[in-house]
Amino acid sequence: MEYSEGNCVKYESFLNVSLSRAGKDALKTLVPLLAIFLIGPLFYTNQFFFFLMGVLIISTNALNIVYGYTGYLPFGFGLFLAFGAYLASMSINLIHIPVALSIIIGGLSSVLLSLVFSPLLRLSGAYFAIASLATFESLYYIMSNLSLASYTGGPYGISVHAAFTPNIDYYAIAAVAVMSSLIILYIHHSNFGLALKAMNDDRHSVEMCGVNSHRFRTYAWIISTFLVGVTGGLYAIYLGFFYPSGVFDLTEFSVLVIIFLIFGGRGTYLGPLIGSVVLFIVYQEVTLNYPNYSLLVFGILIVGLILFMPNGVVGILKKNTKEVF
Repeated sequence: MEYSEGNCVKYESFLNVSLSRAGKDALKTLVPLLAIFLIGPLFYTNQFFFFLMGVLIISTNALNIVYGYTGYLPFGFGLFLAFGAYLASMSINLIHIPVALSIIIGGLSSVLLSLVFSPLLRLSGAYFAIASLATFESLYYIMSNLSLASYTGGPYGISVHAAFTPNIDYYAIAAVAVMSSLIILYIHHSNFGLALKAMNDDRHSVEMCGVNSHRFRTYAWIISTFLVGVTGGLYAIYLGFFYPSGVFDLTEFSVLVIIFLIFGGRGTYLGPLIGSVVLFIVYQEVTLNYPNYSLLVFGILIVGLILFMPNGVVGILKKNTKEVF
């Protein structure tokens, strides 16, 4: 889109969108989440199944902020969950701080890490994706380094000396899942979210209208990484013990999260929830019954999504209904 004064005025009016739909849309988000975490365990008693689903719902919501709204795809996105898990565990073991505070430290440490690597946001496309993947691998080797075993546990893994009970952990992850969905809903209806979408469509024109695109992307980066950092802390405390490969899991916390988001529909408020719940159940079934073919199935799914469902399930719903997601 070429820049002109008329375009800029139109853009400014575009930002002044009413948030009156947010209340109605919140029900579409909250009702399924409450059903999953409160009613789901009554029919399927495996608590860890719903706990892990919550972890992936939050991670997909967080990725949606960065990838769905700004268009920046970090292949190594799982590194922030892993870093939050390690820092939360280390703060309990080494400093002996309260568990609740350690979870916040996990989130803040991931934010700090994201700010250290925020210059990567000046890259775009494949360059950004590859750089984030290289960062993921670098941090994995640092945390699993034998010389740091007295702090991180090195390749032997790290044990959390104090923790909540599993029930408290479960409801905590459910609360964060609800919070992350409400944050996505707010972003979707806010001027901030509209600005992110506009930058994704045409960054240069938006900058000529006076919007600092790098600063807005950094804000999105901070919100996103805080959510997954807190989630990493809760995940570590729930497990009680984990190896480096358990949290630096490129397939589960990076690749699958990307697939979930694309399947549901990126840049929407319901897409992450739909993708996480539906495909997580599929993933569990395939992994349990056909463990040797799980990656093949999801590889075929990626190709199919790109070719036939580029806008995800929500994109199909938009075509057949008048609802906005």
